[in-house]
Parts: sequence; C-alpha cells; structure tokens
Amino acid sequence: MISEPELVGGTGFPDGPPPGRQDLAEPPPSPRSSVRRPWLWALGGAAVASALWAGGLYAAFGTGDEMPDLGGYRTDRDPCAVAELDGLRAALGPRDEDPRERHEPMKVVQPALFQWECTVTLKGKTGAYRVNINYVLHRVTDPGPEFEAVREDPQLGAGDPVEGIGTRAYSGGALGEDSLSVLDGQAVITVIVQADDYDETGLPKEGPRLDPAALRTYLVEDTRRLMDALKQ
Repeated sequence: MISEPELVGGTGFPDGPPPGRQDLAEPPPSPRSSVRRPWLWALGGAAVASALWAGGLYAAFGTGDEMPDLGGYRTDRDPCAVAELDGLRAALGPRDEDPRERHEPMKVVQPALFQWECTVTLKGKTGAYRVNINYVLHRVTDPGPEFEAVREDPQLGAGDPVEGIGTRAYSGGALGEDSLSVLDGQAVITVIVQADDYDETGLPKEGPRLDPAALRTYLVEDTRRLMDALKQ
C-alpha cells in the first residue's frame, strides 16, 4: 500500500512556457491557457526535428535488416488510457473525468517516428494537477545521443540521473524538477507533473507540494508500469 506523502511548503510545480516563445499561427491565448502546456516547447520541437531528419534516412536506406528492434513498443496504445498512475493518484487525487478538463492529444505518425502526447488531470484535496505524458518511438535512428545531449545541456538545466528504469533516465532539467524522462531502447517516455489551479487572473496558485523524493518515487513506479503497458 502506498502511504500518504508528506507535504512541504513551496511555490508549487513548474509553471509557464519559456520566455520568447510565441506561436504566430494561433490567436493570443487567454490568461488560463497561457500556462497550460509549457512542456511542449521542449518535447514537440525536438520530436518534429527528429522526424524530419530520420525521415530522410528512412527514404535513403528504406526498410531491411538495418531497421532497429523496437523492443515490443506499440503505436496503438493511448498512453493516458493505459497509464494507471497508482502512485500519483494516491498522492495527488483521483482522475478528473469532467469533459471540460480533457485535453486534446497530439500525435505524429511518420515512417521513421511515432509520437503521442496527452494529459491526465488529477484532482484532490490539495488542488488539481496535470500529468503530461509524451511517448516517442524512434523507428529508424538511435535516440540515445539526442537524449543524452538534452540531459547534459547546461542552458536547458542538466537533469539528475535516475537509476533502475529503462536504458537511461533523468529527472529535472529543462522539463522541471517534477518530471521524469526515460530512454528505453528506441522509445523515450517523459512524464511531467504540474499544478493546474489558477487564480482569477489566470496565474498558478501557490500551495503545498509533495516532497520531491516522494514524488520521484511515484514517477518512477508509475512510468515503469506505463512502459510495460505500452508493450502489451
């Protein structure tokens, strides 16, 4: 049984996108929407760039014996549907099934790369939280060098290595301290927890937060189960 975690004072989970990011194709966001998905800047752009580059290699080399082993990872599993999130639900609260709180998933389907991004909302006594899940399956190229480069980049904030899950894993860094990114063969799975409570101006509310060590434990346990579910 997972025990109730200790709450400590703090400013809450990471908020807001990095400065200077603007999407000219979209209308100006509302105060609430302006802080809803800050994790995409670090994940989506890198995945699209990888897809374009890997797509060129796919066209050049085609299919054959050189194609890597995908380790059983599938592309017909909705990460947010198969993620049980037992630890995070025990710590933060049950899933919020309110249709108004559902977020549209984002998928990239290319011969060289598959990506699925989605969000689960948890709502408990201490407030609401978003669990953002990003699942990327590299069908042609090795994601290892890119994964390590992002982790070690001081401008992005070097992440802390996490042992015992996947090929390599780290927490923190560019995605905030309440995050876990795992490289497992050809797959990269990233889980990020963020506060989802806002005041009347659309800014994140300050409030209690989980002890970082407890949250990391839940992230590792829940992500490991998610990785297994994506292979079933």
